[in-house]
Amino acid sequence: MLLLDPLRRIIVSLALGSLCGSASCTTVTNETSIASGKTFDYIIAGAGLSGLTVGNKLSAKGYAVLIIEAGPDASWNPEVYEAEGRAFGSKTCNWQYPAYGDDGKPLLWKVDSGACIGGGTSINGMVWYRPTKAELDKLEALGNRGWNWDNLEPYMVAAERNIPPDASQIAQGAGSDPDAHGHSGFVNTSFPTPLRIPKAVALYKEALPLVFPGLAIGDDLSNRTAVSSATSMYTIWHDPVTGKNRRSSAADGYLWPPSQQRATLTVLATHKVDRVLFGHDLTAAGVVFLPTNGSVPSSKGPRVYATKGVILSAGSLATSAILERSGVGDPGVLKAAGIKRLVDLPGVGAHLNDQPGTAAYALVSTAYQNDASIIDNRSLFAPEISLINVDELWPLTAASRIRDIASARGLRSRAQSLVDARAAANILGAEAVLNATIDLIITHRLPIVEFLAESGGPALYAAFWPLMPLSRGHVHINSSSPLHHPIITPRLLQDPFDAAIAVSVARASRAVFASAPFGDVVADAYYDPPIGANGTDAEYLAWYRQTMIGASHWVGATAMMPRHLGGVVNPQLRVYGTSKLHVVDAGILPFQVTAHMMSTLYAVAGRAADVIMDCQ
Repeated sequence: MLLLDPLRRIIVSLALGSLCGSASCTTVTNETSIASGKTFDYIIAGAGLSGLTVGNKLSAKGYAVLIIEAGPDASWNPEVYEAEGRAFGSKTCNWQYPAYGDDGKPLLWKVDSGACIGGGTSINGMVWYRPTKAELDKLEALGNRGWNWDNLEPYMVAAERNIPPDASQIAQGAGSDPDAHGHSGFVNTSFPTPLRIPKAVALYKEALPLVFPGLAIGDDLSNRTAVSSATSMYTIWHDPVTGKNRRSSAADGYLWPPSQQRATLTVLATHKVDRVLFGHDLTAAGVVFLPTNGSVPSSKGPRVYATKGVILSAGSLATSAILERSGVGDPGVLKAAGIKRLVDLPGVGAHLNDQPGTAAYALVSTAYQNDASIIDNRSLFAPEISLINVDELWPLTAASRIRDIASARGLRSRAQSLVDARAAANILGAEAVLNATIDLIITHRLPIVEFLAESGGPALYAAFWPLMPLSRGHVHINSSSPLHHPIITPRLLQDPFDAAIAVSVARASRAVFASAPFGDVVADAYYDPPIGANGTDAEYLAWYRQTMIGASHWVGATAMMPRHLGGVVNPQLRVYGTSKLHVVDAGILPFQVTAHMMSTLYAVAGRAADVIMDCQ
């Protein structure tokens, strides 16, 4: 298998200089001196999915690449390398950023975000399935020539090494369409061994179409032309020696394997990029960086230089902060933080978008609470996932819901609301982004709800969220110090369409547990929240707002679209108004894709590396 065993990981993590005895191996270190005052071809801020993918491809072409990662190498930690070792809410490898309301007051929940080598792929839920052709083609329709399904899908294939299910997994409902996967890449995808809660999943598959008419139950959710509900596949592999499911992160795929070692790649961990250094004509010439622990004042941070370019890949929530500290962004934000404006780019930090999620619980009958096929209390997330469109959520009222969001007057009102809330740079850009999502919902009937079937403790439960929300927020700095977290204002569930989805799916979740297939298993379909069958919409919405958190699928803060629409990067991923400065991470996506991000982001990062090299 591609994944290194834990002992090997500890050895290579502690080794200063290289990952093996050969001079041709990758350097991973915490030592500032490896970069201070040095010159590389490319500097990449962030060793997450995008940074490691791009760094791997550039260094494979012989370019000298430095990746600066704010977090440590946590590959030695069982919460990272064991797929079922991670507890939700763990602080290991997690920034847990504070989030704020429009009033500036802290929200009750923290924002999960990867804080170690591997980024989000070292802590996420590992769910893998593909987006649709329609939404990737919509990237091009927003003014990004070449960013479409035909150009991105080959990179999706190239990243993946799919491990087909065995006979026992197939018997329990798993399946893999070979045409919807890659089979020789470096990121392992497979079903868990054993599958989670197979009896409960079978009941879910029977009950879900009763509540969501037309929902297509199938074997492989990556086959988006025929399937909208299936047993989950993950970025994992089963280790027959230990008998455990192991995580396959971006680091496992593109940094640690012996076949990927090269002297042209250096990773400096536990250091944070402060700002970009610009030369003549705002050409990115390097970066200022400093230890993440703050032992060096940012004003005295060491510098490192790049001859080919600087690539920001610090994630949707941190890349925009680097741009703003570099003098690139909204003039009002820069002035308030005491930063000299170099490039007026008001789209930086705007259009921030995530999916507001919560969960509803049904108490399982005492006779089944110790049945591991119903409740196994394992942490591998979401054994069954359903993607529900407008017709399935509202079989009787879909037409009226569609008329509401299709209204030109409604679109202008929504766009104005986003501009007024600083969640969009201008009306035209807000309309363009909103209309892209609305068209996917109406014309292509893409799903508007993700419904995750689960169990735990004495209960079965459903986690769910609006999948393509129209609400938007923003993320900005309020200080010139890189050691201060950005101010994240999610503004979840602000759009009335999103609120209507939330109320309807919350109600529907209770109907699932109250349906006939669960008759013997469920003792109380309305266990939590304590809102009964006659609960009002107001009660459900209030509960949803009180319990929701972001699904950590943040996009939009450095959107790839035309500058006059509030875009931050062009189709070559170059930051407008600069030269040799690129952004490659989820922030460039102007709207949500209806997948768990990883397959899309591996494709985007793979193509991005080729696009950046073509710019030379």
